This record gives sequence, C-alpha cells and structure tokens, in this order.
Amino acid sequence: MRLTRLNQCCQVNYGQDASVVTEGYVSIAFTASINAGEEIIVANANGKTCVRDTPSDEFQGYGLEFTFCDVQPCVFELLTGQPVVTNAGGDAVGFRMNSNVTAENSAFALEVWMGIPGDVCQGTAGSANGYLLLPCVSGGTVGDFTIENAAINFVVTGATTKDGNNWGTGPYPNSPLANPTDANDHLQVLYTTVNPPAATVGCVALELDGLVVTSSGFVVTMTLDDVANDCFADSFTVDWGDGSALETFAGGTATTSHTYATAGTYLINISFADAACTGVSYTAVVTGVVSLTASAEQPAATSLTASAEQPTTRKTSTKTSTKTSTDTTLDLDES
Repeated sequence: MRLTRLNQCCQVNYGQDASVVTEGYVSIAFTASINAGEEIIVANANGKTCVRDTPSDEFQGYGLEFTFCDVQPCVFELLTGQPVVTNAGGDAVGFRMNSNVTAENSAFALEVWMGIPGDVCQGTAGSANGYLLLPCVSGGTVGDFTIENAAINFVVTGATTKDGNNWGTGPYPNSPLANPTDANDHLQVLYTTVNPPAATVGCVALELDGLVVTSSGFVVTMTLDDVANDCFADSFTVDWGDGSALETFAGGTATTSHTYATAGTYLINISFADAACTGVSYTAVVTGVVSLTASAEQPAATSLTASAEQPTTRKTSTKTSTKTSTDTTLDLDES
C-alpha cells in the first residue's frame, strides 16, 4: 500500500516524509457509516395513516482499522500524527503516543494494489491489478496491543474517510486514474495495468513541480523552474507568515525572497490571480544558520512541508445524522 500525507483540507502535503510504500501490514478493515432513514408516519383525526414516508439509507463514509506486522515509525506518524522517536543520528527508531496530539489534525490518502486470483502474470508489464483508492482519510490512533511471548501486531483504528478531497488523479506520474476524483468520492475500486510502486525505506520526500524553496540564514528564497506550475503563469501574492505586508509578484516571476527577523517556523501562503488555482502553502523552518563555502555563501535546503490544492473548485458538505455501521474486511494479496 502507498500512503500520501495530506493537510486538513485534503490537499497533498508536499515536502519531506510525505509518502511511503510498505508491505508490512496484515489487513485493512472497512466499516461503512450509514445514516439510517427514519420512517415518518402521520395519522389523521380518525387515527388512520395519512402520511407515510421511509427515506433511503444514506452513505456517510468508512471507518478504517489497520493491522501491522512491521513497525515503520514514519508510517505510524503519517497515520496518526504522533511524533516519531529519533536516535542521536536523527534516524527514526520508534514512535510516541502523546495526549496533546489530535488525530483529526492529520490526514492521508490510501492506495492499495491487490492481486487478482487466477492471474499468473501478476507484476509483469501490462498485467492487471486490483486498485483501491481512499483519497482523503482523517488520522487514527494506535489501539490495543499485548506484549507476550509472540509477535506484536499493532493496530491503528479510528481513521475515517472525509468529503472534500483534492486528489484529482494524484501527485504521482503514471496514475491508475484516467479521470480526476470527485470532491465527495470516499472510495474508488478498479482494475489497472499500472503495477504497484516498489517499497520505500521509510517515508520519502514528495516534490511540487516547478517550485523549489531554499534558505540561507534568515532569508527564504522561492525559485520557479521555468514556471512549470501553471498557477504561477499569472500574478500571485505571498503571505510570508511573519506579520509583514503581503507581496504581489507578476506572473512568470522566477525568484522571490524574504528576510525574517528571527528564527522559527513560518507558514507561507501563496494565492493566485488564476481563479482555478486556490492556493499553495508551505511550512518553512528558518534556523538562521548560514551554509558557507570557501568563497561564497550557498543556500542550504530548508526543512519544509507543503500542500498544494488541485486547480478544481471543491465543495465540502457536513451532515449531522444518526449512524449505524456495517463491517467489511478486505483481504489483500499484495501491497
């Protein structure tokens, strides 16, 4: 399966540790949330029924439960928002459970490739795979587990699908989707000849085409690569996140820079004149440290994450209802 980090608005969150492909899971269980229609009966003065209406049940989404046999710290961080534990070298070696972390503040997209029974050519070019996509899922929490003389299987529970996804056809090349998702799609299941990606060693970076962010000292610089992102073709406005005045730049501007007064973490918001592009946000960490060579100062890569909204207007609906649940378990052959 492949997990992709999203922000709270179901936008792809570009940057470091934004994507992971893993085979280290046992199962994924889906629980459908259904708004059961309540029958309406109205009697007349004689006690006879004059109005009777039974609304249809209404689908609300899915709850998910993951069971893992392989503990990759960044996977649990991506699914739950809980921080990883690092060693002296900065490598992720575990995860924490912190009561100050709210699972609903994290979100992810889930893709699963599945084997097709009887297909002896699985994994070869042009062979068919089952493909499942949940384009926006709010984070869950690590559930019950037991330490005993046996393997420990960790369970992540409480994750739920959400309306208002901005997945489109996804941020990866060679997408299994021929058409963009609808904003209120909770699940897509299909056949595809796109083979599953190779497993990654932990979480890996996911870059936004056409935009590179670097820092040197207190200066953050955004560089556009030949305006590869069409949203930058028209004018755009940058809020640098430190209380300074907004800056508007002409379309096609190759480089923009800003100097911060102090080190810290700043949310940079970019809005576009193009009505089809509703915004990009970066979280940039400014350390104030300057990287030098023998002859000149060089910009060092900043630590950042980013989220880019697909250039499509989306609608989000919120409903309050009585819910019942039905359970479904998906047995998977491959990641």
